[in-house]
Amino acid sequence: MKMFQLHKCYVDQITAPIILIDTPPGNQCDEVKSQRQLSTALEIEERFNHTGPNDYSHRHLSICQRTSWSPLQVTQGLLELFVSKHNIDGSFWDLPSCFYRRNEDVEINFCLPVTVNRTSSSIEVLYTIRYPELKASDGKWAIRQSGLYYRFDGSTGQTVSVLFSPTPNSVAHQKVKNFLLGIDCNSKDLLASWYIHECLFTAYIPNWRQYIAYLECKLLPETSTTFTTFIEEPLRVGYDNLSSLASLDSQFLQASTLLSHGEDVLRELCSILIEEGLKSKAPGILDTLDNYRRQSVVCCRTAAFLQRRAQTTAQLLADTLSFRDQILAKQQNSSMLQLNKSAVFLTTLTLLYLPASFVAVNIFRYELL
Repeated sequence: MKMFQLHKCYVDQITAPIILIDTPPGNQCDEVKSQRQLSTALEIEERFNHTGPNDYSHRHLSICQRTSWSPLQVTQGLLELFVSKHNIDGSFWDLPSCFYRRNEDVEINFCLPVTVNRTSSSIEVLYTIRYPELKASDGKWAIRQSGLYYRFDGSTGQTVSVLFSPTPNSVAHQKVKNFLLGIDCNSKDLLASWYIHECLFTAYIPNWRQYIAYLECKLLPETSTTFTTFIEEPLRVGYDNLSSLASLDSQFLQASTLLSHGEDVLRELCSILIEEGLKSKAPGILDTLDNYRRQSVVCCRTAAFLQRRAQTTAQLLADTLSFRDQILAKQQNSSMLQLNKSAVFLTTLTLLYLPASFVAVNIFRYELL
């Protein structure tokens, strides 16, 4: 993102809480897992100063937007503090750059691809996904965006993650929180933290089928009406239906594009998990992500098919309206031709009778004189 746009990603004053969840290591399992709602850099710095580098097995930070078009509820200084305290790679800043204040539909279909950074002992993974979500306020669907940063250090067994959500208390945030607070601190499975990726996709991938079905329900009446319309009869469709079909075409195209990105992310994650040895150690998460990848493929194909159907219907409707306009123009031309014939007939009569009438009038006037 360009430097002049960086200020659009953050706020000067935080109005929504930032959630910090620390999962203690196995040797501190007598301690209760901590969840803190932090709103200032001082609170975060105090938290960091009172915990050592080995006092957690998984540290998770959850940051949200107030709305999808508003900046993140975090100050730039606070996020820089978190990054510096955990020695996070500079590519991390690509994530918050996707969440900024918008006044128009700019980059509403842009998705950050999977970015992987490896060292001798650690791996970093970060990406964003877009998905449909039904708004509880008005019952309408909206396209949302979430982002996830994940780092696992094999030498220490520690994990650091950051979730960027479009709204406070998002579904993904709740699932991640329940997952982290439910981890058994006596567990020796250091790979359990990878399940945070499954939490994110479990929250949103199932929405795609419902969203596409919703769009299809809007398309079917338009298709049925258009295909049962005859040019000779009064039309039940018009140019407003053509606008509706164009809108549906755009929405189906958007759905297939975003689903294609989701499929790419899931494929990359499965590849990373295999490289990290989870195929044999934790096959459950690999199977789940691969199943979500297959669902994305099916939904993408469905959206592409419905888009072509919307295009075909729109083309048929445009042709029907064009032919109807031609018929109306032909009828108007016929009427004008008939009027012209009547005018010619009247003109002929005038030419035949007007001279005789003129002579008769003059004779009559002469006799009177």
